[in-house]
Order: sequence, then structure tokens, then C-alpha cells
Amino acid sequence: MSILIRTLASAAAALALGATAFAGGDDYDAMNDTEGAGPAYFGFVRDHRGSPVSEAQVFLRPKSGEPVALKTNVLGLYRSHINKDVKPEDVTISCEKSGYRQERVFRRTEPGAMFIETDCTLRRL
Repeated sequence: MSILIRTLASAAAALALGATAFAGGDDYDAMNDTEGAGPAYFGFVRDHRGSPVSEAQVFLRPKSGEPVALKTNVLGLYRSHINKDVKPEDVTISCEKSGYRQERVFRRTEPGAMFIETDCTLRRL
């Protein structure tokens, strides 16, 4: 039996048993995200060539209140909440990792949305 057939058979069996499979290999379900009862902040940290940067620190800094610090996963993905009372337009997002410098932060989502996607680009020193 070829590796492809075995892989497809395993995936079909997992789905039949009720397991959820996601294209990116992540189990994040934004539609059911209610943690913190506020906007969800998410995005990717990548290097200047587009490769994911794992274990990068991402900082969500509201104008008032405590910042949230988190790390990216193996795909360079981060996601978190701050507080339902903090307006998304009052939050600055930055990223860093030893051996890199922040090159660009790009907010894909319009201010005021409930899902705030922001991508960060780092350049190796």
C-alpha cells in the first residue's frame, strides 16, 4: 500500500470518528472563539522571504491597561485577546525574536472589527 493511500485512509478514518482536520494543521476555530469576550487578534510572523518564524514574541499593547505577550507556533501563527473594553484601534501590535529585527507590521482588518488580523515581518540580522 502506498504512503499516499495510507495517509488518505488514516485521514478518512479520523474524520469518520469525529476528529477535525484543518488545512494548516491548526485547530483554531475563529467562529467559536469567545475567550475573553472581546476581539480576537491573530496573524502570522514571517521572515522577509515569507517563511514562518516560530517562537517569535508578539506584543499586543493597548493605549491603557496591560500589554499581552505571546509566542508564535511552528507555523508562525499567533492569536489572543486583550479585553472586551479595549477598542481594536487602540492596540499596537509588534513582534520580535533574537537575531531578527522588525521590518513591517501590516494590519489586514479595518479598525472596529471583531477579528483583527495583523501580520508581522522580521528580517534576520
